[in-house]
Amino acid sequence: MARKYLLAPTLIATLVSANSYAAVQSFDARSFAMGGIGASTADYLTATFHNPALTARYGEDDDVGVLIPSIGAQVDDSEEIIDKTEDFSDIYDRFSAITSPTEQDAQLVIDALEELQSNRANVQANVSLAVAIPNEYVSVNMFIKAYADAFIFADIAEDDLNTDKLIENGSLTSQALTMGVVIAEAGVSFAKSYKSSHGTFYYGITPKYQQVTTINYVTDIENYEFDDWDDDKYQTEESNINLDIGFAYHMNNGFAFGLVGKNLVKNSYETSATKGINGEYVINPTYIASASYNHRLFTVGVDVDLNEAEGYDSIAGTLNAVDTKADNKQMAGIGVEFNAFDWAQLRAGYQTDLSDNLADQFTAGLGLSPFDTFHIDLSASYASDNELGAVIQTSFTF
Repeated sequence: MARKYLLAPTLIATLVSANSYAAVQSFDARSFAMGGIGASTADYLTATFHNPALTARYGEDDDVGVLIPSIGAQVDDSEEIIDKTEDFSDIYDRFSAITSPTEQDAQLVIDALEELQSNRANVQANVSLAVAIPNEYVSVNMFIKAYADAFIFADIAEDDLNTDKLIENGSLTSQALTMGVVIAEAGVSFAKSYKSSHGTFYYGITPKYQQVTTINYVTDIENYEFDDWDDDKYQTEESNINLDIGFAYHMNNGFAFGLVGKNLVKNSYETSATKGINGEYVINPTYIASASYNHRLFTVGVDVDLNEAEGYDSIAGTLNAVDTKADNKQMAGIGVEFNAFDWAQLRAGYQTDLSDNLADQFTAGLGLSPFDTFHIDLSASYASDNELGAVIQTSFTF
C-alpha cells in the first residue's frame, strides 16, 4: 500500500525538474480547500490561475505579491488498481515457476486479472509560482506552473482468462497502460478595472506559452512499474501559444460574478506509438461561471464549468475498446472561507465532477497570515481512503 502514496511525489519531482513552465489546471491551496472555486473569489496573486481579470482586484496597501510555491497532488484509485497491477508480477512469477501448473494455479492468475479488468486510476500533480504587481495602470501577474494528469488501466486479453489456454501457452498477452500528459505553461496576466457607482468591473487577458508532453507507457502486465512512465521513449513534446480571458463584477454590497474562458485556442497532440497503441490528446476551450458573496470576515461562492475538458479524444490499438470520455472533466464546486481579521483563515468546500468520472470530494484547509505579509496555506481533499489529495503553499504580500 505504501507505494501508492509515493506516486504523487514522483510526479511532483518530475514537475519541479521542469520548473520553468506551467499548466492548464492548478492546485492553489485556498481554492483547493474551497471546493476548487476561484473565478470570482481569487486574490490578485492567484488570480492568474482562475480568472486573469482578478489580477486587478487588490487593496490600497498591496504593492507586490510572491507565490513560492504551491505544490499539490491528488490520487483517485478507489479500486487500488495501481498496487494490484504492480503486485501482479509476483503472482505471475509464482505461476511461471511451476513446472506443471494445475487449473487451481492458473485460476489464481485469472482471479488477479479479473480484479484489474475494467478498472482505472487517476493521478494528478501540480507546481505553481507567481509574482504579481498590482497598480492603477495595468496590473500584472507573471507565472510559471506545471500540471501532470495520468490515468492507469489494465488491457486484459480474453485468452488470458481461459484456464486451459493459460496453462497451454504459459504466457500472457494482457498489458498495462499509463496514458497522460504533462502540461507546462509560462505566461503573464494583464488586467484593468473600472469603477461605477454600484461596483467594480474587472477584465483581463493571459497570453501564455504551453509545452505539452504526452505520455504513452505500455508494457506487458506482468512487467508493469508505474515509475517507468517518465522514460523518454514513451513521451512526445509539442509547444504552442494559448490564451485565457476573464471578466468579473464585484458589487458594493459584496456580491460578485465571474466568467472565464481558458485555452481559447484548441490544440491536439499525438502520442508516440508504443506496442501498436497511440492516442490523441486535446486541449479544448473551457468556460467557467462563478458567483460569490465576499465579506471582510467570510466568503462563500460557487464555480461551475460550463463544458467538459476533453483529455484523450482517441486511443487506438488496444486489445479492448477504451472509453475516451472517461478522462473528461467538468467540475462544479462550492466553498466557504472564514477570515479572522487577515491573521488566520478556515476553509471548507465540496466538489463534484459533472462528467461523473471523478468521485465527489469534501475539501478543507487552514491559512495563517501573520501581519498579512507571510502566508502559509494547507488544504486537503477526501472522497475515500484511496481518493484523496493535499496542497501546501507559501507566499508573501507587501
